[in-house]
Amino acid sequence: MNPEVEQSLIRILLVEDDEDDFVLTRDALRTISRGRMVLEWVDNGEQALAELMTGRHDVCLLDYRLGANTGLELLERMRRQGWLGPVILLTGMEDETLDEQALKAGAADFLDKSQLSPTLLARAIRYALQHARTLEELRRSQASFRELIERLPDGIGVTQGEKLVYANPALVTLIGLSSADELLGGSRAELEGIFIHAESRPLLPRDDQAGMPEKRPPMEIRMVRRDGTPIFVELAPTPSVFDGQPCIVWLVRDLTERRQMEARLVRADRMASLGTLAAGIAHEINNPLAFTVANLSHLETDVLPRLTLPAGEQDEMRKLVADSQLGATRVRDIVRQLKMFSRAEEHVRPEPVEVNRVLESAISMASNEIKHRARLVRDYTGQLMAEAHEGRLGQVLLNLLVNAAQAIPEGNVEGNEIRILTRTHAEGLAIEVRDTGSGISAENLARLFEPFFTTKPVGVGTGLGLPICQDIVTSFGGRMEVESEVGKGSTFRVILRAANTARPSEAPQEAAVSAAPRRGRILVVDDEPMIGMAIRRTLQREHEVITLTSAREAQARLISGERFDIILCDLMMPEMSGMELHQAVANHSPGLAGKMVFLTGGAFTANAHAFLNHVPNRRVEKPFSTQELRGLVQSLLASAS
Repeated sequence: MNPEVEQSLIRILLVEDDEDDFVLTRDALRTISRGRMVLEWVDNGEQALAELMTGRHDVCLLDYRLGANTGLELLERMRRQGWLGPVILLTGMEDETLDEQALKAGAADFLDKSQLSPTLLARAIRYALQHARTLEELRRSQASFRELIERLPDGIGVTQGEKLVYANPALVTLIGLSSADELLGGSRAELEGIFIHAESRPLLPRDDQAGMPEKRPPMEIRMVRRDGTPIFVELAPTPSVFDGQPCIVWLVRDLTERRQMEARLVRADRMASLGTLAAGIAHEINNPLAFTVANLSHLETDVLPRLTLPAGEQDEMRKLVADSQLGATRVRDIVRQLKMFSRAEEHVRPEPVEVNRVLESAISMASNEIKHRARLVRDYTGQLMAEAHEGRLGQVLLNLLVNAAQAIPEGNVEGNEIRILTRTHAEGLAIEVRDTGSGISAENLARLFEPFFTTKPVGVGTGLGLPICQDIVTSFGGRMEVESEVGKGSTFRVILRAANTARPSEAPQEAAVSAAPRRGRILVVDDEPMIGMAIRRTLQREHEVITLTSAREAQARLISGERFDIILCDLMMPEMSGMELHQAVANHSPGLAGKMVFLTGGAFTANAHAFLNHVPNRRVEKPFSTQELRGLVQSLLASAS
């Protein structure tokens, strides 16, 4: 027995139109009550309903005969009006069918008045209360379970035989309906024909409930929403029981987010691989490009003036050199774009960045997308400097340019325009990319920066470009804005903080010193022999130049005490890097380490980038011209005098 039922005060309503029977029942209760039961008496159905609706009573003892009506009729009215407490029917009739009728009507028990005893009545009341509490707990449990199913993010459908008998809200939403009524009662064949893609229908299990195994592995299939949009789902059928009947419960899980996340991870991995590849390509191209540019410059400034050739041949030779230098310059620009791309994933603090330079690189990389769709118009305001990161800002602007181009159909270049504007702004500066494309609806505009949301066709966009752009711009302390109108185009605006100084690593090219240069002793350390030869050709008329291809040999000579005025050292070398050489020399002679100038084709590793940000040494970006190299050497020698 439940201690709570035994110890709490029990309020009982007796509905009885015979006073003698009331006395009989009252006396039986007095015998068993012991102060724990309170009896109230009414002699008609209307009064009984009024009392019960107050909610004060725990049990109702109901006479089977109430004048012209039966207790069963009154019980039915009680239930309709919402009273769900336990009811015990009392009767003076000997009829075995009444007991069965009473239980079917919802009575907790049925007692014969002629056999009524205090013990029997007490047992019936305790049983009725316990049974009522059990039913209430079951109802609450069922309600909680149903609420859980209703709130599940995964779709749940239940079929019995060939009919769908239940669908939770998640399933209704998943397939693009407004109400479960549009599904319930539909045959399995009909629903499969509408909502299962033709390619996936053969994959569905055809077992009936009895033949289906207890555990069936989930399967991935394609469903079709009401509007015709395909969607990938994971389907897991399980045999079960619903409303007392065998059924199959179908768990339907939307795989869109999972697939988009997988695509994002693949894309991130691909981008990281491409970034590493781009950095490696840039570095490898920079070495031959560096000595090619240096040799062409040496040919132009030092060799050609000394050659005795007829005027026509001299001009032709100069033209050939100039054309070769132009080609090398184009290759250098491509390499710089690759270097910018390779740095897009670096996590660094914002620094002064020349906006026009980044824009031009982004335009160059997006030119194939733009040229078949629209005219490109530049509307720049001076040489604006932004607090940003060159590679990451380039990634943002490239994405905006490609998006602008893809918003314009091909075939009407003169009728469409992509305009790039830069201007000062109250918060610093603004970069705008305007297009005359299809525009974006107000509904989609509000969701534009949500991850995985895209207005592009399936397979074209991942819905990640703009959220990533917003994250990048926010990391600079800036923000993004967008304005759009369907049929008239869009404007994306990047607002950044302005920077007042040029980057230290991008200091202006050394001006030639007018005074006669002091002759110096210069060590060149580069694992590419042709670069050493090109530098020696450039400098050997004014200076003593020693070239080495091994950093370890250079280390031995430097630590042994051999004197050099300048050490031109490649940053990335296989046996021993320029960073390691700098550390070894600094440990032995800090002053000598300060004379090192790093030749770099791009700091494409995290260690190299951190090293260049840490040390104050000068650096020269490959490829370099003879004028740049001579100016740097002359400046360093002059400052050391």
